This record gives sequence, structure tokens and C-alpha cells, in this order.
Amino acid sequence: MLPSATELKYFLEIAKTSNLSRAAVRLGITQPALTQAMKKLEASVGSKLLLRTRTGVQLTKAGERTAGRAAHLLEMWESVQAAAKADDTEVKGRYRLGCHPSVGAYMLPKFFNDLTAQAPGIEIQLAHDLSRRITEAVIDFRIDLAFVVNPVVHPDLVLKKLGTDVVTVFEVERGRYEHDLFGDPELLQTQYVLKKLGARSLQIRRFIGCPSLEVIRALVASGAGFGILPSRVARCGPGMRLCPVPAMPTFHDEIYLIYRNEVLASRAGKALVGIASAALTG
Repeated sequence: MLPSATELKYFLEIAKTSNLSRAAVRLGITQPALTQAMKKLEASVGSKLLLRTRTGVQLTKAGERTAGRAAHLLEMWESVQAAAKADDTEVKGRYRLGCHPSVGAYMLPKFFNDLTAQAPGIEIQLAHDLSRRITEAVIDFRIDLAFVVNPVVHPDLVLKKLGTDVVTVFEVERGRYEHDLFGDPELLQTQYVLKKLGARSLQIRRFIGCPSLEVIRALVASGAGFGILPSRVARCGPGMRLCPVPAMPTFHDEIYLIYRNEVLASRAGKALVGIASAALTG
């Protein structure tokens, strides 16, 4: 059993005064309470630390060694407490932020601009994956907060809706037929649109899977074919402006900021959530 900081503090006061009654008065406790605390300390240390005399108490050899080390231990403990209080009151810290790469393309620029202006002491490490995997990482404490699309409801998560999006088929030039259709087959949105296409008027030569929405956008912008894309991704990028193909099936997305309540335990965490909550524009 480890001694408490309080017991060490009491012991050092006794060592300083060499008198239990005087030490109790200075500490603001009763002498029986002080005596009981010293019995617990001796049990923790495993040695007799104090010897009663007619004029007061004196330290044993073990007590003398313990007194020297106790002062050092208390200094270290006070340093730990000061650092913990600083983390709670200062806007600084290190956090892991997750999102799908395509979500990051339109969310992160404003987020980092605001972070630099409002809380430059906060350090961010980025993690990218599918939204469902990012959500799992937040639940498992591997990520602190995240921008995700269509998250599942979980009792340990705080879900804050930031906006919406629409996934559909895009093209760069109207009236083009017999083209390839590009999409990410791992996304539920892509699977939905493909299933609903059916006998629509879009002439597709073949479907080509691609795990990067940015690459799909670039292919569509180059005229290589059609692409199944979120509207925010279609609008975010260089090259030709993409247009939604009329009368195509659509999937409606909801964009959320998610985090665990523990993130709000510090001032830095609260500031970070505030900045992230304003990251989506348009």
C-alpha cells in the first residue's frame, strides 16, 4: 500500500516540530487523527518512523531517511497537480481528429484556419478512413473527435449535426453516352445509387470501382466518364465544373461532428469542439 500525500505532509510537520501536539495544532487536526495517520504511514513504509520521548518525538533512522525522501515526493506530486490544473485551464493539448479524406478536403481548410487563429497551442494528428471505421475508432478511444457521414447512434458518443449532402451521378458535359461510370464500391451511397439506376436513361458501358472520390472527380472532370459523388466533393476541386445528371437516383447524407464527453473535460477540448462545430460552410 502506497502512502498518501496527506500522510507524508503530516509526517514532515512532525519531523519539523518534534512534537505531536504542536504538529496537530499547526495542521488543524486532532492529535488522535494525526497519530492514526502516522500508524498508516508506518504500515505503508514497513518500519517504525517515530519514537516517543518525555519531551516529544524523535525520528528513527528509518524516519530520517523517509523524511528526506518524503519532501522530494511531495514536490513531485505538487508538480503533477500543477501540470494537471494547467491542462484544464490552458488552451493547449494534443488531439487526434478523424475523417474520410474527401470529407477532410472540404472541412479541414476552415478548421485549421480557425484553429490557428483561436487556439494555436492545440496540436492535431489526423486519421483518415471510411466514416464507419472512424466512428468505431472514436468509440474505442483511438480518436478523440471526428467529422463523419451518417454515424450510428451510440450511448458513448455525442453527435452534433453540421449539415447535409446529396450523392448522385455527375458529368462534366451534358449529352455524353456510352461512358464508364466510376464510384467507390465500399460506400453504401454508391451501392444505393447503382441499385436504383436500373433502366434509367444513362448509358453506361461499364462500372469501374475506385476507392478515392478525389480521383473519381478528376476522371469525371477530364471527360473520362460519369461519377457517383457527393455534391460537396463534386464542387470541391480544380478543373471543369461538374454537373449532376438529371433524373438520377440520389442518396441524402448527414454530416456530423462526433466525440466522447471526455473531450469536454478540459478547456482545450471545449475550444476544439467549438472550432470543429463551425468547420462546415455552405
